[in-house]
Order: sequence, then C-alpha cells, then structure tokens
Amino acid sequence: MTEEIKQFIENHVDKTKKLSKRLRASYWNAQVTGEDKYYKETEKLSKQLQEIYNNKKDFEIVKGFNESKIKDVFLKRQVKLLYDDFLSCQGDIKLLHELTERENKIEQKFNKFRAKVGNKEMTDNEIKELLKKETDSKKLQGAWEASKRQAEIVVEELIVIIKLRNKLAKSLGFSDYYEMALEMQEQSKKDIIKLFNELDNLTREPFSKLKNEMDVYLAKRYKINKKDLKPWHYQELFFQQGPQIYDVDLDKYFSGDVVKTAKKFYHDIGLEVEDILERSSLYEQKGKCQHAFCIDMDKEGDVRILQNVKNNDYWMGTTLHELGHAVYSKNLDKNLPYILRDEAHTFVTEAIAMLFGRFADNVNFIKKYTNNDLSNLSDVLYKKMVLGQLVFSRWVQVMVNFERQLYENPDQDLNKLWWDLTKKYQLINFSRDKPDWAAKIHLVGAPVYYHNYMLGEMLASQIHGYIVKNILKQISLKNFDYSGNKEIGKFLKKNLFSLGCVYKWDECIEHALEEPLTSKYFAEQFVGN
Repeated sequence: MTEEIKQFIENHVDKTKKLSKRLRASYWNAQVTGEDKYYKETEKLSKQLQEIYNNKKDFEIVKGFNESKIKDVFLKRQVKLLYDDFLSCQGDIKLLHELTERENKIEQKFNKFRAKVGNKEMTDNEIKELLKKETDSKKLQGAWEASKRQAEIVVEELIVIIKLRNKLAKSLGFSDYYEMALEMQEQSKKDIIKLFNELDNLTREPFSKLKNEMDVYLAKRYKINKKDLKPWHYQELFFQQGPQIYDVDLDKYFSGDVVKTAKKFYHDIGLEVEDILERSSLYEQKGKCQHAFCIDMDKEGDVRILQNVKNNDYWMGTTLHELGHAVYSKNLDKNLPYILRDEAHTFVTEAIAMLFGRFADNVNFIKKYTNNDLSNLSDVLYKKMVLGQLVFSRWVQVMVNFERQLYENPDQDLNKLWWDLTKKYQLINFSRDKPDWAAKIHLVGAPVYYHNYMLGEMLASQIHGYIVKNILKQISLKNFDYSGNKEIGKFLKKNLFSLGCVYKWDECIEHALEEPLTSKYFAEQFVGN
C-alpha cells in the first residue's frame, strides 16, 4: 500500500506542478496589468486544474488512502491534504467552471474600478488620504459613497456566486458553503462561533470606552454633534483601522523609502528579502489591483509581493506585513515533499505578517530606522496600537458574522444585516438601503477567510510572547526591540517556517511554541486582562 500511495502522489504532482505554476503566473500578470488576456488565461488554467481534482476515480482512490492506516507521518499528511483538495473540487464540473468564470469576471471589475468623485477618478490610495485628512463632512461623504459604488456594480453577480457556492457545497453533503470552506481549512463552524463569542466578550467593554473617546475627538474635529457622526467620519472605508485621534502623525516619519526601511529591518533580524523585492510589483499603475498580497509562484523560492506603495505609515505597516508572508514562504524547507511545501495554515502565515506589520507603530523601530527619537511618545504610540487592535477585532466580528449568515440565507435583507452588525459590533448607528457589504473584495477572492485574520492576531501575540521571553529575555510584551537580533530569524526559520505543513496547524503551534493556541497573550498585550 505504501508504495502504491507514493506512486500515486508522484504521478499527481507531475500532472499538477507545472500547471499550478502557469496558473500563478497568469494570475500574477492579471493582477499587475489588468489585461483581459491574463484573466482569460487564469480562468482556462483554473478549469484545467479543477478537472484534475474533479476526477471521480482518483478521488475514490485518495479517499481509500485517507481511510487506511498509514504509519509514515509525512505520507499520512500528504494524503490528508490531497483528500481535502480533491473533495473541494468534487461535484458538477460545469458548476465548478461556472463559478470560476463568474469569480474571475467580478474580480476583474473590482481591480479596474476607480471611484469617481465629482469629475475626478480617484485611486484607493487617494480616497484613503482624503478620508484621513479632509474635515468637510460633505466631501468625506462624497468620497465614501463614490468608493461604495463598486458594490452596486458587482452585487447581483456576487449573490449569484454565493448561491452557486452553496449549491456546490450541498451537493457534497454540507449544510452550506461556509461549513464546507471551514472543513477544507481543518476548522469548524462551531469552534469559530465559540471563539468569536469569547472575543466579543473580551473586547466589548474596552472597545465601547475607546469608541466614546473616538467620538468625542471626531465630533470636535468635524464640528458636529456626536450623534451626527457617520461611517465616513472614521477615516477609513470600513472602520477597520483606528482613526487618528492621538497627537501623533507617523506619516512624516515614513516619508523616506518604506521599502528600503523594511528591507533593512528584515536583514537585521536574519531574514533576507532583497530577492523577494526584486521580483515584486510595488507601486501603482493603471489597471493594477489596488490592494496588497503575497504569492508563492512555484514552491521553489519564487516568492513575490504586490503593493501600491506610498511613503507613509499605512504602507510601512503593509510592506512589513506582506514581507512577513513572503519570508515564511521563502524559508519553507525545499527538501520537503512538494505537497507539504506550504504554510501550516493560512492564519499561521497571517500571524507572522501581523507580528511584523505592528512594528510601524513601535517606538524602537521608528528610532532605529528613521532616526527619530519618539521616546516621549511611547505611551501614545502604545495607545494607538491598542486602538488599532480593538477597532480591527470589532470589524472582524462584522465580517465573520455577516459572511456566516450570508451563506445561511442569501435571500434575506443583506443590506439590513450588514448595518445591524455594524451597529452591534462597531457601535455605528447608521443604515441605508445600499449593498455596501458587496464592496469588500474578500467576499469574492477570499471567501470564508476573514476569521483567519483575527486568529492571526492572536497567534502573532503568542509568537511575540515566546520571542520576548525566550530570545529577548524580557518580561513585558509592550516595550521591546527586535532590531539587530538575528536569533529571531533563526528561531522562526527552524521552529516554524521550515516545517511547512507537515503538522496540522494546532500541532504545529504546540510544536513551535510549546503550548496550544491561546488568546491570553493578545489580551495581555492589548486588552489588559
């Protein structure tokens, strides 16, 4: 049996390896250029890969392997991951292809969209800048509403996609696509609901206090009553980042070259990124995706990031974040079997990205890499970080609960659901009968993913706790300095990155950090409990 399994895996990898590489290359080109030919090629190659995994005979073989007793740990893990890949592509192949076509089409619409404010087309960067600096409520409302118009362009198609995903999931025995997607991620709906209810209880009161502080500040800034504050007053399209309410503007400290700064930081902790940056697309261009992501092109070392860099605080954090993903992928052990050459879990790589993304608000980082001593602002910078984490945690609650209920009943009043959840978790008392929820591209390109961001934040604090205690030899999680300590890079490469996905995510965390995933470090760092 062992030799039979090994031979099957070898043949499967031979069939999929080159195809997967071509698919990632076409996807990359589509995101960078926005050209139709690359979107069409991505769609074509996606369908070819789906057809391989849709093969009923091969699925039954893999299912048999998965149900057998395999002693070899590496082989057993490969079979489990292969089984999940095959299961996700079972069902009607025509339906799978239709989903690919529709998802590809709608993602292209997102990437090509530019908000029109008055007679001017504005990029996401320009909208963000306006929301952050403008004080005229009418201009803020105009920019916010202009950005949300992309939702009206895609909403009908998006609802069709949601229903088709549910149809596929139900054909495979799941209650809905949400349940199926979690199963493919080795997670469960029950566990996610429990975790986010606990997080709600942990953050509700401290967020409520901070929200009042925000509202007092913002009402004064915009010269309006607190009760008249609207979503466009919170300096962000979705209120997923904390508004600037403290007397510190970090943009001026990062007005040099954030890419160069990030490269130096990673070098100093023993993680080289120069080769990654050379392959990457870092700056704005027409037709290009306006977001940011990291991609491993071939599992052989060709890792790159896509960004739209401006030299400011936001893009400092984002560059550190995306390079966190990249150093994880780059340092996977290339001697591992091809199927195991991946991150332990998507939220584990998010944890690394978030761990490093936080340094944009770190007083020691700013002093070391911008030559600005902000020691007198250390308390304010810490408050800024806490504000950001609490705001983000409440925003994730909106996304996670909305998406779960979206798949449970896509025919309900989704506009009302969105604003009800916004009121409950973000304490913004506002509503309008527009599909503002559909402006979030993750619902198309990264469905049932958002919970992983919050799991990543929790794990980032846990990894940070381990580093502080065992490498920096400190007690407090709040005042720290990673710069120049190459032992950090060595630890991460040895204890986490090099392991790939040999272990299931929970086993991997316990192996690397000597304890299971826990929220106690996040609470200690940001909530004070």
